[in-house]
Amino acid sequence: MTKPSRENNFDLLRLIAAVQIALYHCYEHLHFSSPFLNSALYATRFFIGLPVLFTISGFLIFRSYERATGLKAYFRNRFLRIYPGLWVCLLFTIILLISFGQLNLSSANSTPFWAWLATQITFLQFYTPDIFRHFGTGTPNGSLWTIPVEIGFYIFIPFLFSAAGKKTSSRNLHLAAWAVCSIAFNVWYQQYKFSDSLSNLAKLPGVTIAPYLFYFLFGALAANNWERIKKWYEGKAIVWLTVYAAYSVIFCVILKKYEIGYWVNGWHLVAMLLLSQSVISLANTYTSAGPKITGSKDYSLGIYLYHMPVINALLALGIAGTSLSLLYTALSVGLIAFLSWKYVEQPILASLRNRE
Repeated sequence: MTKPSRENNFDLLRLIAAVQIALYHCYEHLHFSSPFLNSALYATRFFIGLPVLFTISGFLIFRSYERATGLKAYFRNRFLRIYPGLWVCLLFTIILLISFGQLNLSSANSTPFWAWLATQITFLQFYTPDIFRHFGTGTPNGSLWTIPVEIGFYIFIPFLFSAAGKKTSSRNLHLAAWAVCSIAFNVWYQQYKFSDSLSNLAKLPGVTIAPYLFYFLFGALAANNWERIKKWYEGKAIVWLTVYAAYSVIFCVILKKYEIGYWVNGWHLVAMLLLSQSVISLANTYTSAGPKITGSKDYSLGIYLYHMPVINALLALGIAGTSLSLLYTALSVGLIAFLSWKYVEQPILASLRNRE
């Protein structure tokens, strides 16, 4: 396998995806009075952040595992990529909860708090006890439900390689089969996902890899076949984006065959496939652009981790409904993401760069 170039736009695309998620959550929770601002933020959904991040993860994690010196090194690198930043964000969230009177000595000595703390430092971040339901949106950091999903992806890849072996064709067969299963589950589970009477147990599949794995596999399939297909992606981003944009305008905006989201029907599935491949092409088109813009800095994790606690703080302060709340969010999250990168993530990742 040819060693992939480190000059690409993946960091920039991760940043854009994280910003999109933060902007949409601002639209969803801060309730701006400006119709123009609401429309502009809603329109960002056509570059929907979470499937983009899952696709990028599929491409990069697949390649990372191929290059890993062993299972221990692979999981160590994955652990260090997420958990130090996640734990510092947890400390930040606890300070917010104390500051806004949502956490005191009495609640800190309760079983729900310690259960929540245990889930936040491990891999069950989707859990929120009732003691925090009155803060902001009703959960201290609602974005973290994707952490168990991402960890599931990390665990899935070694099993895939073990089952499929080293042949590209065998890996393709396994990747395609798992993608079909995930798509089928995504479509089937929608009837339960949107049910108001859904029990907590029935909600659990919605925070596993099952309904989202195919997004990840869109990236992994491209990575597995990269040497053979890269000529259709490198330098071709304008073509891919044009096709995706045209399809979205016709089938989503005009004909209303689907709505942008994580849950697909046949029309939407085609759109997500086109988006995922557009992202891979973007990462490999004008590859010097990404490093020049980001400067080898990756603020995406910080933006993703901290934007919801900041939004919750603004809601608790009663600052919502105006464009100023968007400005406050942008300035606060941007500063915190910068500090997180500089003092938490970068020092750790610097020791991993030469291993991947």
